[in-house]
Amino acid sequence: MPWMTDLFYDPALEGAPLGPFQNRSLHQITLPGTHDSGCYRDQRISNVYSATQTQDIFQQLAGGVRYFDLRPCARGTEFWTYHGQLYWGGELTGADGILQQIRDYFDSLAPTDRELVILNVSHFYKFTNLMHANLVAAIRAALGPYLVEYTQNNIDLCNCPFWQLLSTPPIANGPPPGAVAGAVLQSRVLVLYDGALDTPQEAYVTGLPFTAPPNGIPGFFVLAPKYAAPANPIELFDQYSNLGRVEDGYVLSGMRTDQLNKLRNRQNFAYTTQPFNPGNWTPNAVGGVASTLHLLSWTLTPQFSLTLTGTWDPLEAAQQVTNPLLLNLFCGPNRGWAGVCYNAALDPQINIIYVDDYDSTKHQNAGSPWNGMAIPVAIAARMNVGPVGERNTW
Repeated sequence: MPWMTDLFYDPALEGAPLGPFQNRSLHQITLPGTHDSGCYRDQRISNVYSATQTQDIFQQLAGGVRYFDLRPCARGTEFWTYHGQLYWGGELTGADGILQQIRDYFDSLAPTDRELVILNVSHFYKFTNLMHANLVAAIRAALGPYLVEYTQNNIDLCNCPFWQLLSTPPIANGPPPGAVAGAVLQSRVLVLYDGALDTPQEAYVTGLPFTAPPNGIPGFFVLAPKYAAPANPIELFDQYSNLGRVEDGYVLSGMRTDQLNKLRNRQNFAYTTQPFNPGNWTPNAVGGVASTLHLLSWTLTPQFSLTLTGTWDPLEAAQQVTNPLLLNLFCGPNRGWAGVCYNAALDPQINIIYVDDYDSTKHQNAGSPWNGMAIPVAIAARMNVGPVGERNTW
């Protein structure tokens, strides 16, 4: 579902408050994402604790997902995804692995398509420097023709126009072109390597293999200040609720209140509990904040909350509780939006809508261009166009 392509060419967005989609910065764009994206394998016993998706990565890409949470471990001679010590997800490397699925999807796109996919590769399980080097080599081998062609040194990832991320530099290892006219563009993949703030620094990444002069490794980016990138810092707010219910209880708040509070009052939350903590976050803002992406985590932690959620299975929690209530988050009563419902032109910016079992609830409006799409994908696409009202309004 190349929905970003549709927006890239949409003339109706020429006069939008944030400008044409192709000229917007990444910090002004909303993407749908999946939590523990590789955890789609049926493992029977351990599913109840750790399976979070029901489709493989190719299917998620085809369904419109554009941000992926990939957590690698080594198993034999290959890399796999995992979620806890009892659950092995999809294979990352290998003939039918996740990297090959991504390559196959990009191979299937038209030359005129304009999609961008973010892979956040983090939570490495007992990795050595050699394992890091081998994984980076595998990513480059599989996705090389589609990786963003710039290093963090020579492109301002979050703040440059979207089209520049898709472009080929006019001079090898140089900056992006200055104008879209005449630029060579194609769909791209970028990798946030160790893009998690709840884990310690990785020694391999601390050595700055991606940004070290003179050229670094194109397509790989790191978060600041977790790593001291020499230029163009990137920050990612990603703080889940760690709660087992959506609604508020008599004493404790639910996930809805938690995530809305973090969206509107981000400055009250510490950057991380790790030693590289610089203090609290900068406030969010209408139109986003330069160099910063805000992830809204719509994922319950039901494993030990059976009495609150009605299930301890993340998939059942997504299917029965969270995803059916996702649209209500943006257009329900007493949500505190500037208007009747969420509008990116009036309310604090959401850059990533992050869910489990993303395809379990569909957008249903026969007159909508997003009819039949998974609800987080449809909502994210709509946020880039206009307000997210009741389903019959868009």
